[in-house]
Amino acid sequence: MARSRWYPFILVGLLFGFWGLVGVNRLGIQFLFPFIVKDFRLNLTQVSLLVSGTSATWAISSWLSGWLSDRYGRRNVLVPGALFACVMTMAQGLAGSFLALFVVRDLVGIGDGVGWPNGQSTLAEEVPPDRRALVAGIFTSGYPLFGSVIAGLIFAPLALALGWRWVFPIAGVFFLVVVLLLWLVMREPPRKERPERLDWRHAFGLVRDRRVLLLMLIQSGALGWLQVGVVVQVLFLQRVLHASPVLAGRVVAISTIGAIAGTLLLPALSDYVGRKPTIVVGALLSAVLLGVYVIGQFPIGIATALLTANAFFEAAIIPLGSATYVVELVGEEHRATTMGGVNLVGVVIGTFLLPLLAGTVGDHFGLPNAYLIAVVCVAIAGLLALALPETAPRVLSRRAGATATA
Repeated sequence: MARSRWYPFILVGLLFGFWGLVGVNRLGIQFLFPFIVKDFRLNLTQVSLLVSGTSATWAISSWLSGWLSDRYGRRNVLVPGALFACVMTMAQGLAGSFLALFVVRDLVGIGDGVGWPNGQSTLAEEVPPDRRALVAGIFTSGYPLFGSVIAGLIFAPLALALGWRWVFPIAGVFFLVVVLLLWLVMREPPRKERPERLDWRHAFGLVRDRRVLLLMLIQSGALGWLQVGVVVQVLFLQRVLHASPVLAGRVVAISTIGAIAGTLLLPALSDYVGRKPTIVVGALLSAVLLGVYVIGQFPIGIATALLTANAFFEAAIIPLGSATYVVELVGEEHRATTMGGVNLVGVVIGTFLLPLLAGTVGDHFGLPNAYLIAVVCVAIAGLLALALPETAPRVLSRRAGATATA
């Protein structure tokens, strides 16, 4: 497709859909856990392994795919990885044991991992700088919309009607349609800079930049909040708040609408008030609200409201901390490598180690104590953001104008 004035909008829509279907793989399984736990007789530690195993391969894939795409092109890495993720999504329905499902989900992570660094880098290179935060938010919102809202509303009813194994191939068919459209439509984005060769020293040298190291740790906290929730959220609603699997799915879907609203509104707000205050205030408010939700164990209506508000305020962290900040701090020559590196550390800590910790804590000390790990994660992310510089172009321009006037 030639680059018409409609091309960026079509590309945003397709990448939004692709990232949403990645969200189905990562978040949607929580709505099937009641069925999988019963079928395979799993404890909470094994449940956490189904989340953490995918995260380990995702982390490596995210970093390597970003590094490769800086040299060989976004499309050449993104489309094959997306196709592999599609095939592995369908294959999950064939798993006949915990071990088989664990292995297939590890393979899913390889394909899913290409999405974040390459999708966000592509959009940053196709849209004007003053729209980057908004577009990053739109892209990010596909993940919770598909993974928690749509999956939350339909996965449990589908599993009750057809069995949980059929849910994955059905999702995979939609995944395949989006991937084929990406293959037909997507063109390599224009770039002024591209490394002449792959340099391992740069790939490993990211941590020498204090700002990038901070973003890695902030991403770890944000993803820890997210994936600890995937491990315990539906089971907490069932076992502690006594919701049915279908009602639990609806509660998560409603709360995720709050996350989507936050993902769209808060990054756009940060263009005017600044990246740093948006992350700091959002993260700390999210921590307080989630802590009240877990400790209070309120009736389902109040619990849903608290969970929704918590998700709204947390939603600023990932698009700003691991996409917009990277774009505004790092040159385009190594942009996807840096995004992949931030995601690598964030995924290893936040979606591999912390869910395992939550599963172990839940087995020995109860689900509420496991859930409090998510509260600590998002609070730490907010406090770490205090050390970041401000990068929003409008805010910096306003400050420069005020300084010149003074």
